[in-house]
Amino acid sequence: MKRLAAFLICVLMMFSGCDSYRAFLSIESATAKSWEQRHEMLDGRKSHTLDLGAKTQEMEIEIVTEKGEVDVTVEDTFGNTVFEIDDAKTGIYYFSAEGKIRITAEANEHKGSISVKRKES
Repeated sequence: MKRLAAFLICVLMMFSGCDSYRAFLSIESATAKSWEQRHEMLDGRKSHTLDLGAKTQEMEIEIVTEKGEVDVTVEDTFGNTVFEIDDAKTGIYYFSAEGKIRITAEANEHKGSISVKRKES
């Protein structure tokens, strides 16, 4: 019975979109409207939710990739993809969004950083 319960919990976690990651020398900073993650190594799935408010915001994602790979996806509250980039290289990327958004980084031994904030004018 305990094995069945453990199995069911694992299955539910896989489908709930829970984060599962390993990080080494990682520093994270966040507010309601910005998120920054720096790491010597990030492996797995890490997400963060921002609340941008009712007005559409122009946002920027700055990615630094020194080693490894990272895919970044931004979704709205309905699960619609607002922004997506696979195997992100170092650079600044832009998107527009409103309301709550979820940023997800899928990393494969990534060394570098991810920063999401309002676009500076």
